[in-house]
Amino acid sequence: MSDEGRWASKPYQGYAVAAPMKEDEELTHVRPRTPGGEYLRRFWHPVAMASQLKDRPVAIRILGEDLVIFRDGRGEVGLLARHCAHRRASLEFGRIEARGLRCCYHGWHFDIDGTILETPGEPEDSTIRHQICQPAYPAFERHGLVFAYMGPPDSVPKLEMLDAYVLPEGTKLVAFSNEFACNWLQVYENLIDHYPDSSH
Repeated sequence: MSDEGRWASKPYQGYAVAAPMKEDEELTHVRPRTPGGEYLRRFWHPVAMASQLKDRPVAIRILGEDLVIFRDGRGEVGLLARHCAHRRASLEFGRIEARGLRCCYHGWHFDIDGTILETPGEPEDSTIRHQICQPAYPAFERHGLVFAYMGPPDSVPKLEMLDAYVLPEGTKLVAFSNEFACNWLQVYENLIDHYPDSSH
């Protein structure tokens, strides 16, 4: 954010600086094909709590994309584009199968990697399921969180082993989730601010 015109030089000068601050879109916008979004897609990110994955798909919005996340009958985690490749119905209303997820509208059946397993309603000799895939991202569970990689498939990095993952024997990591009504940079910058000492 730019500080230009943000501060008053005299008392009662709110009117002079009332214009909204300009957002640094290059950093804060994370949709696909934006500079910030392309950079952040080169890393694994925690995108959901493992405890959220129950008997229904969960709609999430990550890096400006609408997705669904689920755990199928094999225990595998799937992260798919929210709207079905067939008729754009929302897969958040889909049915979790022993393998993958089935769309609620025409019953198209997708594996966790986006491969189409079945296309009900198509002719027996239809080859469409071999020609297209539902957009999908790799995901896995660790320490109560689900991590996903949303970048180029030929550049998947290794998940870094942070020191927070290595705990003394007998201790356990407890996963948690917070929602903030701001962009990622505002949260990141303010995490380093000191908390006030309430004893004074």
